[in-house]
Amino acid sequence: MKNRDIYLKDPATRKLVNEGVATVNDDMTRQALAFLRYELETFVCDGQYEKGLSHILETYLKNIEQAQQPAVWVSGFYGSGKSHLVKMLRALWVDTPFPDGATARGIANLPQAIRDHLKELSTMAKRHGGLHAASGTLGAGASGSVRLALLRIIFKSAGLPEQYPIARFVVWLQREGIADEVRQLVEQMGFDWTEELENFYVAEGLHAALVQAKPNLFSSSDSCVETLNNLYPHVQDVSSDEMLKAIRQALTKAGKFPLTLIVLDEVQQYIGENSQRSIEVQEVVEACSKNFSGKLLFIGTGQTAVTGTSNLKKLEGRFTIRVELSDADVDTVIRKVILAKQPQAKTPIEQVMETNLGEISRHLNGTTIGHRQDDVPHFPQDYPILPVRRRFWENTLRVLDQTGTDSQLRNQLSMVHKVIQTNLDAPLGHVVSADYLYFDSADKLLQSRILPRKVHEKTMSWSKGSEDDQLMARACGLVFLINKLGGHNNEIGIRATIDTLADLLIEDLSNGSSGLRSRLPRLLDHCELLM
Repeated sequence: MKNRDIYLKDPATRKLVNEGVATVNDDMTRQALAFLRYELETFVCDGQYEKGLSHILETYLKNIEQAQQPAVWVSGFYGSGKSHLVKMLRALWVDTPFPDGATARGIANLPQAIRDHLKELSTMAKRHGGLHAASGTLGAGASGSVRLALLRIIFKSAGLPEQYPIARFVVWLQREGIADEVRQLVEQMGFDWTEELENFYVAEGLHAALVQAKPNLFSSSDSCVETLNNLYPHVQDVSSDEMLKAIRQALTKAGKFPLTLIVLDEVQQYIGENSQRSIEVQEVVEACSKNFSGKLLFIGTGQTAVTGTSNLKKLEGRFTIRVELSDADVDTVIRKVILAKQPQAKTPIEQVMETNLGEISRHLNGTTIGHRQDDVPHFPQDYPILPVRRRFWENTLRVLDQTGTDSQLRNQLSMVHKVIQTNLDAPLGHVVSADYLYFDSADKLLQSRILPRKVHEKTMSWSKGSEDDQLMARACGLVFLINKLGGHNNEIGIRATIDTLADLLIEDLSNGSSGLRSRLPRLLDHCELLM
């Protein structure tokens, strides 16, 4: 049996859509829907993801008839899947339809409890104004005003222009029952409707159409300019009351306000060190939570818990429902999405690992990331990656990436996705070598001046040479990683010895590492990088 035969989906043909990055917005283009469908198909709804979704839906349903709907804060380290979680909730909330007739709830593999909550949500929506969802980032909207930035997200979700005065104007056209008529008149004159709205104050076609549709109100094109400027002036900010009125007008259908979800991604990033922004976000969330009779649910995301920084602490009283994602959730996603195995492959993998347990159990012995007894149950799920090597990668990534953006879900998803493609044609029992991390990140490390140019050039050159040269390149790459990790983290207790290198380089478990242990000293004693 080859490694290729053990996977549920052949890694060589599987594409990691969007490099594992979830973008939270209301984009409904064909490409965006294809990404969304892939994310729904691979959504792993268990662990904190399941608990979080269940808690959010349960709390919302309980508070629909109450005066106030508590807001939700979803936190977790950079790339832990916060955006993915809220994007999935947004799609499931409105049961996003796809061109072939499939819907979000039908595509996703969900626990029964979540399905029951969503069913109850839809039942309650029939009594109210249906279901609605809006999502985006505040930073992508009106930079100066939190209220206008939020309104842009809501207007877009309702199919309205994003600019406040123009959206209000279109809502007025709809309320007057002349929206279609005015649009047809504009297009009959040969003008583009979207362009006319964008140039609202000076749009000749739009003004001429208004004179025809509403002659009593607009006696001439000149009076149009004056009236539109007076009624819908350009503004830098709006009051909370104006914001609430605009939300109500944009979303209310047949006199009923829908059960509405608003997802604001990267709120913490938007606030940053700006305490004024923190206060404005707090005011906006408070106004929305208290003014729609429990129908509007607000969700914000950030890398730290809402009590984590002094600026976020101001939001503590507003975001009272908290969902925290952790490393354990990352492991679950990787095992269930990228490393998912055929059911019949479990026993052969277990047998191979059991046969070679003596070899595996001595890897990195004496370090805090060495073999542990509780690794054994995870062998079939993690294969062809040994748990010791996963820990080595995770700890090394954290050291190499001081900004905290790489040792996370999307990079691990991407790296695991690539690394398992390197030994698909090897027989069962061949695992991936730990030096993969070095070659995968060498160019990036050179650019960020972490890796010396000479080390980069030599290792890349040797990696294309003879068998001995290739082994030397791999060993030198590992020495670099081990020295970085050991130098920054003494507690791990790892040193670049021959035994350590052999533990991390061995690929064919059944052959053992004794051959490597005898070859490495001869090669490395004459290595110019290590002299």
